[in-house]
Amino acid sequence: MKTQRLAAALTFALSVAVFALSACVTQYDSLIKTVPVGSGTSKLKALPFVACVKAKWALRPLKIGEYSPNADGDVITVHGANGQTMLLIDAEPSGLGTGYTIYGDIVGASAYVADAHKCD
Repeated sequence: MKTQRLAAALTFALSVAVFALSACVTQYDSLIKTVPVGSGTSKLKALPFVACVKAKWALRPLKIGEYSPNADGDVITVHGANGQTMLLIDAEPSGLGTGYTIYGDIVGASAYVADAHKCD
């Protein structure tokens, strides 16, 4: 009986996690289809660049997250009070370091763009 409950609980938890991840990807896709609010290149490699941006964005009031949509790049997301992705930076390796594009749907996007440029 305990193993059946455990299996059911694990199945439920996995279902919730997959649903949550699919919501992030959907919001990511919708933001990527908008006009970028900023872009640039950094001399830092992708992982140190992402760590730098995360450290700067973590000082701001909105919650941040991170995931890797592919083997090379990384995405940092900024979430509003309801958990919806409001802003993101898509960072990909480039010949000289990291190229990045910032997409957003918040009034304060320029502050996040300025923070990212400090990691150039």
